[in-house]
Order: sequence, then C-alpha cells, then structure tokens
Amino acid sequence: MQNAAQPNVVLSGRTVASLEREIKFIVPAARSISLRAWLTSVCRPDRAYPPALVCTTYYDTPGLSLLGEKIDSDYLKTKVRVRWYAALDGNPAGSPVFAEIKDRVGNRRDKRRIKIDADPIALSASPLHGPDWKNLLARLQLEAPMVPARLEPILSLCYARHRYLDPATTGRLTFDEDIAVTALNQTRLAGRVPARLSIGVFEYKGRQDDLPRHLAPVIRFGARRGSCSKYLACYQTATGLLI
Repeated sequence: MQNAAQPNVVLSGRTVASLEREIKFIVPAARSISLRAWLTSVCRPDRAYPPALVCTTYYDTPGLSLLGEKIDSDYLKTKVRVRWYAALDGNPAGSPVFAEIKDRVGNRRDKRRIKIDADPIALSASPLHGPDWKNLLARLQLEAPMVPARLEPILSLCYARHRYLDPATTGRLTFDEDIAVTALNQTRLAGRVPARLSIGVFEYKGRQDDLPRHLAPVIRFGARRGSCSKYLACYQTATGLLI
C-alpha cells in the first residue's frame, strides 16, 4: 500500500520524492543470532561492506534541541555526528573519520558526509569535553549551511552492523546489534557508561514505502515496526531519564 502524498520538501537541492525510504524494525537483542541466520538465507551479505563496528558520536546544541526533535517526534529531524568504522574487535587503525549531517522528512532521508582529518585512536582515548573533539565539524558547517551552530559532542555509542542486499528489489538491509553507550560528555550529562541496549535495529532502505512481502517474516523474530533513534535510546538508557 502506498502512503499518502507527502509535501514536496527540498533538501540539499533534491525533492523529497527522489530520496530513499527507510523502514525500521526494533528487535529484541536475544533474537539477534537467529535473525541474522534468517537474513543470510533470504538475502545476500554485502561483500563490499563486511560486518563492522560502527563508532558514532552525536553532536547537539547546548539545549539538546536535536534530541528534542526526536522526543517530540517531529516530522522534520536532523542529526549531526562524527563516525568511523572499526573491525569487530574494536581496532579502528587506518579507518577514515567522517562528519555527517542527516535530515529526515517522515521516512525519507538526505545525508551529507565528508571525510575529516582526525585520528580515531586519539578520539577514542579523549573525553568528549576534551580538545580533540573541538572543531571537527568546521568543514561540514562550511559545506552544509543547514548544520546548526554551537554544536558540541554529547554522547558516543558503538554497535555491530551487518549489511545485506535484497536481490528481489535491489534494496539494502542492515541489522545493528550489541548497541552500547561508550562515552558521555560529563559537562552535559550524568549517567552510566558503558550502558547496553536490550534491542537491535533492522532497517530496509529502498524506493518502496512498505517492506517487501518476502521479508515480512521478520516479525517472527519479535520485530516490531517503529521509529528508533539510537541517540535517544542511548540517552535514555545511560541517564535513566525515560522522557
């Protein structure tokens, strides 16, 4: 079933209608192994992007306005982050570091990513309020004027990402598991680190508004469709503030 027509919003020079759709499911962490086995049987593992540890730090304004968009379930949402990919054992040696802004309009998205001059090993060892994290967004802010001003690192998390290709639709699938908070900016948040989430996130990315029928059995693994912000979920888990 197709969704009702959406507003013709323009992001970074492209209309919303041309952007990729994202369909997310939240999965109990205890079902991760069986879900990955099933995905391997119905889709192809993405050989270009083998399983990796995704290390992400979210930036926000002093008043946490970007987090507020997720809490309020705003139709328009923005996230700004610094990210790198490591081996599953956590070794980030040689990994490039990226600064990203991602805009969402409903279930459609637009993302701008640039490579920045930073050492992931040094960043991993530096507290979020430390000097290594300052000015990492300077070039992104020049190239993407929509990046909010006065941003600072708030929260870091890591998770294992598994990627798949759907031969029937050319869609792309990801499954993120072992999601854990690894650092908090202690000048902004008080909480528990490390803190592990009890869920994984399954996501289908493609041009369709609904999950293809042959992938519907994902619900047998306890998956339920819904929006899931890792930033918000990790904030709530680490701080205990269930807003």
